[in-house]
Amino acid sequence: MDTTLVLAASLTYLLATIVYGAYLLHFDDRIVSVALATMGLGLALTLSAFGVRIAQGSFALGMYDAFLALSVIIAVVHMGTMLMKRAPLSGAFLSPILTMLTYSLHVFNRESGAALSAEVAIVTPIHIAASLGGFAIFGVSASAAMLSVLQEYRLKKKQISLIGGIRIPSLQTLEKLAHYTLIAGFPVYSIGMALGAVWFTQVATPSVTRHLIMASFSWVLYAFLIHARVTVGLRGRKAALLTLAAFASALFVVLLSALRMGAA
Repeated sequence: MDTTLVLAASLTYLLATIVYGAYLLHFDDRIVSVALATMGLGLALTLSAFGVRIAQGSFALGMYDAFLALSVIIAVVHMGTMLMKRAPLSGAFLSPILTMLTYSLHVFNRESGAALSAEVAIVTPIHIAASLGGFAIFGVSASAAMLSVLQEYRLKKKQISLIGGIRIPSLQTLEKLAHYTLIAGFPVYSIGMALGAVWFTQVATPSVTRHLIMASFSWVLYAFLIHARVTVGLRGRKAALLTLAAFASALFVVLLSALRMGAA
């Protein structure tokens, strides 16, 4: 029952991500109410899943329930922030994180727990290290993308004041940072994805298949993003949103790997 609720929450947060994506393209405040209502429904579903696990006696101090609790905390903080002070950008940045958090829980909960071969056991640490290394570098590009969206929002709305008077770098500086970190992180991430393919050949369960599909999707998305930036000069808000979408898809891969490591 809690698995179904977690999947429903993930799909709801995905819908909120799409709505917030439309907001980031147009900065139309009328869209925010729809996105906020969708986030509220996702929170209700996540809380229901949490309650079901407690009622069934399935709750344990493990990685799974820690991630589930984290998703609840993130959603509650966002809803509280929106009620006290309208901050639509927080939802735009948090909704994809919540989507991947809850979806990784759903996939992990349906794993068969198949035993790993000796070859997979050897490759796995290298795969995880390369994936995390590439993901960390991509995290810098995602941060630059978020700041560029924030900078554009500040310039258009003229209502964002950063805590402590911190200045946001110029859009040109953020563009360069995002571009060079994408170039640096892609080869490292590619090594991790190539070694991760061993999982598919050795452990062909439905959950591993979903893991591979999402990992492949994130790799293709990053490849397309870099190609578009290099060949057609993709820049600005569209490039930033594509960078954030690619990072969110890669986040699922990292979260599911963390759940597997925690269960090992």
